Amino acid sequence: MLIAPESTAKRVKKAFKYQFVAIASILLFSSFSSIRGQAKSVAKSNSQEQTCKVVAKVLSGDINWAPGSKLCQEDKVHPVNGHKVEVLCYLSAKILQLTSSTMGEHCSPRSQRQNQNCTLRDGRTCIKPKGPGEDENAPTLITPYGLVILNMSPTLSWSATPLATSYIVQIEGKGVSWSVEVVEKTQLPYPKEQPAMQPGNVYNVNIIANKADEPIAASASVVLIASTDKMQQIVSIINRLQSLNQSQDELTIDIDRVYEAQNLVNESINLLKARTEGGTKNPTIYRLLGDRYLEAYLASAAISAYSTATKLAQKENNAEELAKAEAGAKIAEQSQKRGEGVRGS
Repeated sequence: MLIAPESTAKRVKKAFKYQFVAIASILLFSSFSSIRGQAKSVAKSNSQEQTCKVVAKVLSGDINWAPGSKLCQEDKVHPVNGHKVEVLCYLSAKILQLTSSTMGEHCSPRSQRQNQNCTLRDGRTCIKPKGPGEDENAPTLITPYGLVILNMSPTLSWSATPLATSYIVQIEGKGVSWSVEVVEKTQLPYPKEQPAMQPGNVYNVNIIANKADEPIAASASVVLIASTDKMQQIVSIINRLQSLNQSQDELTIDIDRVYEAQNLVNESINLLKARTEGGTKNPTIYRLLGDRYLEAYLASAAISAYSTATKLAQKENNAEELAKAEAGAKIAEQSQKRGEGVRGS
């Protein structure tokens, strides 16, 4: 790896400036998206499970609901005298302290809340990896997935550019400014000798494809490192979920909900991929992975995940997951035909 010439960095910096400001502005002022619930399986009949949408999980303190019980919008909590019920609201990824009340007063389904998320999964986009008029051969950033991340020193990867012999990777932002050349590869572990990105800050990631010594294509992306408070909040919630002694699949699904509520697509994908590599046969895990790939504009990877989810759902006669996987696959296939979400995986 070699340090990129300063002249090359300067040539692309001006070209990327306007795009970086525009994307960063949208990112900083957009609201985090909420998630879709799943059918409740605690103290509900089969017919009720098909229509009930889970919005929260009991952590402690209810007379009727055991820790780990899933709560739907119409469910009521009843605290032990003089205490409050602790519940995790999936929509906000916050632990709530509640007196006697109905969950719909605190956590309502996505359809009843304003949804400002713009992804392939929702059939629309706000920030496209490659917009009209952009070079289709540009080395588009793949990982970290999404825009908001927890990892301050992530591995960077990008799509290959035909005829490129090397790539220059640059990261600029508060406390960070470095440029590294990568030869004949499309991945770069975050350099150990460089300072990590800092919580709560936006960073510009530029990737320049070179043929010999001449740049032939380039792209600009941004990542936002979650704030320290947000990181601490998430760690605290995950610790509480782990204390419930749930199955590994159930814990994974719960943590994914927490990540999704905070728009942490990168963490969700890595979490779900690890569970699939661990040998799970749960169709929900694969279907959620497909959903997250759509949020990361990776239609091809989403189709693969949905395909596995479909097979597993059929095998266990899970009609609900089968319908969700088939619907997701249709969106991914349509996006791929339109040329959206074709960055690779």
